[in-house]
Amino acid sequence: MTGEGKEPMDLARLRELLDAYGADPRHWPAGERAAAEALIAESAAAATLRDDAAALDMLMDLSAAPAPSPELMARVLAAREPSGWFSVLWPFGPAWQPVSAMAAAAVLGIAIGAAAPDIVIPDYGDSAIAEVESLSLGPSLNLDNGL
Repeated sequence: MTGEGKEPMDLARLRELLDAYGADPRHWPAGERAAAEALIAESAAAATLRDDAAALDMLMDLSAAPAPSPELMARVLAAREPSGWFSVLWPFGPAWQPVSAMAAAAVLGIAIGAAAPDIVIPDYGDSAIAEVESLSLGPSLNLDNGL
């Protein structure tokens, strides 16, 4: 695409697009679709490539997919990951990663808690608490009679 600063589409790249995505332009990458359509409109060789890909697409659509053999099914089932009760509870892959992260957080929390000095919170009494509550909740607060 010359307008976007990329190299123009050539027959080799068009052949790659047709081989990978088929003849339907809706399946092509959006960034290359306009350049490929322009090349097909300008070049008879490109139009022939697209027509050949369309014929192949039609043949593939008409053919039925073969049923997998019992040997293939047995190999696929044998290669799958073991499923048990734990995979039902944790279907997100290996459990050692979140478990080790939680264990590291617990160890770090215990280490910080043990290494930190004792924090002494001064006792200001009930009058200071009542004053803070009246400032935050307003003068309508009466603790003696409820709210």
